[in-house]
Amino acid sequence: MGELQQQQYIDALIKDLEQDVPLVWGRTVSSIFMGGGTPSLFSASSIKKLLNAVRALLNCKPAMEVTMEVNPGTEEYDNLIEYKQAGINRLSIGVQSLNNDNLTRLGRIHTAEQAITVYDHARAAGFDNINLDMMFALPKQSLEQAKEDLLQLIGLQPQHVSYYQLTIEANTLFAVKTPEQLPDAENLEAMYLQGNTILQEHGYQ
Repeated sequence: MGELQQQQYIDALIKDLEQDVPLVWGRTVSSIFMGGGTPSLFSASSIKKLLNAVRALLNCKPAMEVTMEVNPGTEEYDNLIEYKQAGINRLSIGVQSLNNDNLTRLGRIHTAEQAITVYDHARAAGFDNINLDMMFALPKQSLEQAKEDLLQLIGLQPQHVSYYQLTIEANTLFAVKTPEQLPDAENLEAMYLQGNTILQEHGYQ
C-alpha cells in the first residue's frame, strides 16, 4: 500500500471515529489492538497519526496498552523502532509454529528462523511486552511434536502466549481442500490438555 493510500485509509478511520465518539462518551480507553491482517504494513507515521487522533478524541488512560500484530517475514528492525516511537508498546507476533514443516503445510510465508529473528529484533527495539501466537492440531502433527513446539516457544520467554487449535475457516484454502492427517478427537483433546498443563507449569495463565 502506497503512502497516499495509507493516508486516505487513516483519514477514513479517523472520520469514522469522529462520528462515533458520542456513542462512547464517559468511557475510558485502556487498550487498543491493531490486528485483522498485517497492520505493520502501514508506515510508522500513519500509525502515529491514527493514535494521535484516538488520544485527541477519546479519554485514554496514560498507560494505555497499544498492541500491533506483526507477521514474521514482513518486518525490519528499523520499522520496529519507529513503531515504538509512534506509540506502540506491545506486539503480537504470529509465529504459529517453530517447525518449518508445519509452517510449509500451513502455507505461511515465513520460516521458524525468521520468527525468532523478528522476536529478537522486537526485544532489541525495546519492546518488553510481547505476545506470541502458536497453533496446535496441525496436519501430521503428533502429540510429542506439539509439546516440542510449545516448549521451544516458551523458551523465548514472551510475556504472553496465545495457544489455539487450527480451525478450518470458510473461504480459505483449507476449506476448499481439507488437509490430510489432522489429529483425531482423542489426540486433539490430548494436545489441548498437554498445552494447558505446560503453560501453567511455566507460569502462564
